[in-house]
Amino acid sequence: MFGFHKPKMYRSIEGCCICRAKSSSSRFTDSKRYEKDFQSCFGLHETRSGDICNACVLLVKRWKKLPAGSKKNWNHVVDARAGPSLKTTLKPKKVKTLSGNRMKSNQISKLQKEFKRHITSQMRAQIQRWLPALIELRFFPS
Repeated sequence: MFGFHKPKMYRSIEGCCICRAKSSSSRFTDSKRYEKDFQSCFGLHETRSGDICNACVLLVKRWKKLPAGSKKNWNHVVDARAGPSLKTTLKPKKVKTLSGNRMKSNQISKLQKEFKRHITSQMRAQIQRWLPALIELRFFPS
């Protein structure tokens, strides 16, 4: 009654041979049926084979419907889902320094005066406990 069929695959270990997507909301299929159109459709200079995602299959089908002589291709899709490139992974990240966050002593005293007006005795005790630790960590200059 039910013949054997290839199961639908929503993840691919190697990824789509065109865009390199490894998972898709629609299935991956074998690219043999579409490989002859890859060079013209995606502007490729090398041959590619393997699994192809449904989004790339639809691009090939759309490319086939273009009028004769059309120069349109989808080369911007090639390796678009491959992940970060070496250029971005080797670039050092900027580290924020605490020097921009430090407060001057006159700013601290102004804040302390403001706090004295508006805080309870319990809050004042907590501030007195934490202030030396913050100064020791150089969050506030001494």
